[in-house]
Amino acid sequence: MSTIKAQGRLLKANAADRVLEYLLLPYGEEGRTSAGRVTASAGTLDVPDEIVANMEHDGTRPVAKSAYLREEDDGLRAGFHVAETTAGNDLLVEAAEGLRTGISVEIDNPVIRAGRLLSGALTGAGFVTTPAFPSALLVASDAGEIEDETEDQHDTEGTEPEANNTEEEADVPTETENTTATVPAGSLAARRNENTGPKTPNDLFRLMANAHKTGGTKGLTAALSDIVPGDILGQEQPQYVGELWDGKAYERKIVPLFNHANLTSYNVQGWRWVTRPAVAAYAGNKTAVPSNAVETEQVSISAERIAGAHDIDRKFRDFNDAEFFAAYFAAMTESYARVSDTSVAADILAVATDVTADAVPTDVPTGLSYIVDGALAVLAATDTMPTFALVPLNLWKGMLLTPRDKTLEYLNSALGFEEGSTGGFRIQPSTVVTDAVLVGTKSAATVHELSGSPIRVEAVDVANGGIDAGLFGYYATNIHDAEGLALVTPDEG
Repeated sequence: MSTIKAQGRLLKANAADRVLEYLLLPYGEEGRTSAGRVTASAGTLDVPDEIVANMEHDGTRPVAKSAYLREEDDGLRAGFHVAETTAGNDLLVEAAEGLRTGISVEIDNPVIRAGRLLSGALTGAGFVTTPAFPSALLVASDAGEIEDETEDQHDTEGTEPEANNTEEEADVPTETENTTATVPAGSLAARRNENTGPKTPNDLFRLMANAHKTGGTKGLTAALSDIVPGDILGQEQPQYVGELWDGKAYERKIVPLFNHANLTSYNVQGWRWVTRPAVAAYAGNKTAVPSNAVETEQVSISAERIAGAHDIDRKFRDFNDAEFFAAYFAAMTESYARVSDTSVAADILAVATDVTADAVPTDVPTGLSYIVDGALAVLAATDTMPTFALVPLNLWKGMLLTPRDKTLEYLNSALGFEEGSTGGFRIQPSTVVTDAVLVGTKSAATVHELSGSPIRVEAVDVANGGIDAGLFGYYATNIHDAEGLALVTPDEG
């Protein structure tokens, strides 16, 4: 079954009675329809007692039923009673304001010969806003005749005139039965058939009508309709790019600042000096050798645990989705690196020695001044040069704005570094400190970590059809000398 659509025009809008009156199909006037140029006349259509009108020929959006359908001298007229719904209310307002004055009728099984509609069945209508053809511009009065722009254009370009419009040559059957059309050689239709390029408009209309009958597309309309992804059966193929990049993988910044050792037991036990043994000057001559009281203390540290696990649908394993599991464990490993780094930083800050900053010299960044204060405190307490400094972001900015040669000059004069370098002393920005600078030495602590951490674990959850996947890690922060860690804070006085 084929269907054509043709435009009508609004005659009267009565919002109070909720009635819209239209000239659905003018008689004796050539109009442009989805089947081409067609002229309708009285008595050619099968007109039912009632039809339903919807919005934009969307069958899921009915808004009105015909109150009357009657043929008059000028054409087929209809009055539609609009439903008391939100869409119906909007339609009445739009029609009254001249925003939606169009209507497009649906004619099934049309028979068209020589540009005249010989028969067909009126099946429905749709309220529209934008006509597909200039000749169907909808106004309160007749739009008048439309010049044949296509024919004028052909004449200007010097193309051959079309053959005489005889019945045998001009008949374009559009009945539902399958027919084989024969056209004269050399005619416009024949030349189109010879073309291996795009189909003719009529071919396109028939293709769209067939798709409509099978539910593939929306109904064919004489007004322009949107084509949205939901209407084309999802034929576009997505491009698969795998896991999306969400930033550089986290690299530990705190743990590498200290000594590292393997964790071989859940408990780390050892001892440390409380009072170290010392020597002194010796007079000799069999006098008593100098000695001092020595004291030690036992140290026992319990390892801390870090873990995370998820119950994953086993389909990822059954279909060998190696990329998913690789991405999953990479994300979990990155999380372990971040959490372990933050945890060690918390252990270090908890035991660091508090140092009050001296007054900051003029033209010296506060961060640099704090570094010197901390370095001197570590050097005085341990007789060891510090190896690192953690600077908060707010103080780091001032240091960045200081020329590098000025920074080295200040550190060289304050800490005795060799000219042009910081002697292996690492200065790095950090978010673990705020308004304070942590200065320390590598030997002040040892981070024990289970060899191979984090450990990857998988187990099959048969009862629930899943794969239990997780990561486990163990670490212990062994503080050797809290005086080797100086936390420099501003003088609140």
